[in-house]
Amino acid sequence: MTQKRPVGGKGGMRSRNTASPTRQGVASKELQEARRRRRQKEVMRNRIIFGVACVAILALLILGIVKLGGALLGSGKAAASSTLTFEESGQVVFEEVADFDASTYSRSEFKSYTKDLIKEFNDSHGDGSIKLDRLRFKANQVYIKTTYKDADCYSAFTSYKTYNGSYEGAVSAGYDFATLFCTTEFDKKGEARTVSPEEDFSDLDVAVVSENVTVKVPGQIYYISDTSTDLVDANTVSIKQADGNDDATDLVYIVYWAGK
Repeated sequence: MTQKRPVGGKGGMRSRNTASPTRQGVASKELQEARRRRRQKEVMRNRIIFGVACVAILALLILGIVKLGGALLGSGKAAASSTLTFEESGQVVFEEVADFDASTYSRSEFKSYTKDLIKEFNDSHGDGSIKLDRLRFKANQVYIKTTYKDADCYSAFTSYKTYNGSYEGAVSAGYDFATLFCTTEFDKKGEARTVSPEEDFSDLDVAVVSENVTVKVPGQIYYISDTSTDLVDANTVSIKQADGNDDATDLVYIVYWAGK
């Protein structure tokens, strides 16, 4: 009996030892499965977050590209007729559209002539006073876009009386405003009438032009000279002679609010 007990004891120990690892293995597998499912949920959640972030970034990129494209297209659009634009920065942009006679100049000669004129002016008035932005030919016309440092540079180069600034500055420069003016309510040119410049134009800006062109100002137009003007929109005026004589010019006042 003494010999049998150890044998039976060993057998019992074997039975308990083989059962215990089985229970531990099942629990371990269940724990691993739970961890696996939790990791899958985390991965899916992170993928969703990452996907939403990517979509948002992509939308911002597309919006930026669209805006940039619109700006580039807008900046590349050429005026159909000669247009003088007064920028908010004080610069003046002139887009000239003129007939081109190839019998007078070749295209290369005309380009050289234009560049020489601008260089000569910049040499005497300061580098960057005038910048040639574009020069191109189309059929029997030439299109030239130039940017001037300010209205004084434009006036000095073209010899046309030109001003852009405050009403008070215009008075100091010698402009007397002794002319009939039209109001521009609802983007339409009203009836001509006399005004009191000191009262009506106080705190407003003025553009003065003495040539037959389309003029754009950086703000809402309130008054324009009656003679030789048509209101195109809230910030654009067309200047032309009633008899169609482009050799004649009138001094035109455009009074506007720049919103500063």
